[in-house]
Amino acid sequence: MARWLRLDRNDPAGKSRLIFVDSRHARIRDVICGGMYRACSTWQYEVVAHLIERHLRGERLGYLTGEAYAARFAPFSRRAIHAGVGRRSWRVLKSHEGHRCFARALSSGQALAVYTYRDIRDVVFSLMHKRSLAFEDLLRQGMVHQLLVNDRFWRAQPRVLIQRYEELVADPVTAVVQLARHLGLGVARREAAEIADEYSLESNQTRIEALRRRLENAGIDLSAPGNLRICDPVTLLHWNHLRPGGTGSWQTDFRLSERVLLDRLCGAWLRANGYVSELEAAELAERARHACGVGLRDDLTLAVGRLAFWLRRAAGHCPRTAKRVRQLLGMAPTDPEPVFSWASDVTPAGGDLLHATRVREGNEPAILAPRPVS
Repeated sequence: MARWLRLDRNDPAGKSRLIFVDSRHARIRDVICGGMYRACSTWQYEVVAHLIERHLRGERLGYLTGEAYAARFAPFSRRAIHAGVGRRSWRVLKSHEGHRCFARALSSGQALAVYTYRDIRDVVFSLMHKRSLAFEDLLRQGMVHQLLVNDRFWRAQPRVLIQRYEELVADPVTAVVQLARHLGLGVARREAAEIADEYSLESNQTRIEALRRRLENAGIDLSAPGNLRICDPVTLLHWNHLRPGGTGSWQTDFRLSERVLLDRLCGAWLRANGYVSELEAAELAERARHACGVGLRDDLTLAVGRLAFWLRRAAGHCPRTAKRVRQLLGMAPTDPEPVFSWASDVTPAGGDLLHATRVREGNEPAILAPRPVS
């Protein structure tokens, strides 16, 4: 493996030192953090951003959809990638949904990606908590279908480091070392431990509480639907990012009928990734039929969720048609993950931050839009 030495003047001890950088990464300029929802994807973004800022003089782009990345950052050809190698710095962005421009960037050698996954039952329960949604509402939005499609997309791409949530939580230092190596950096384990501590659960909880206080002091109504997904513009941590309960909450908090529906949707994925239910699917379904009456209503919920998912995908190609179909069917518009970066303390007291900003900015939420942070 070809490697070269670079003088690092950003050592935390205040001393200049040499670090190893993999020469195969000379063309890379973007790192896409495309992890599964609620599976430490923000932690991956924080760590990668820290590494490229300290060692590669990079910058953060925040949360970007595939469409935004293609419009603002993606080059149009391999020639453009090679022409700009010497003058382009590294960049890191966070996203969730797959997109053809991400696939092109990875296959062309312009980008690397990192992906993390988790027991989908835990993901669903965490999303319900964070978005204040009932189980059936989340299913009807097509989010479980979206999780599975996203997972297939990122696993199918080249140059992707895949990490498991439970392993990140159990051994974050090793996870940091793996991320550094994926970037071509020879980071010592001592530094990896310092980074893991800086972005530990306790450290991030302190950041989250600070953001919450800032919002409350600014008079923001955190119970308003438009404010549930406000995040810090640097870390991308939301004010309601963490929740009590942790891994395995679904085992006691999901009803049996809900567990049956999840098994129908993602049982094959769970088994393929080493997540085994405490009951066989057939036995679980039989018990649920007697206890909860699984039937036509559940089939309808799954059908609506599948339709919502396909309409969301169609909106990327034919937005007007998809919008019209939603209106004809009486379906509310859904956005998988709108992210509003908190970058202003000037908001009407008690107001909905998203609504107030749109009013001031002519329906363009510029103050809340994710933006590069150098």
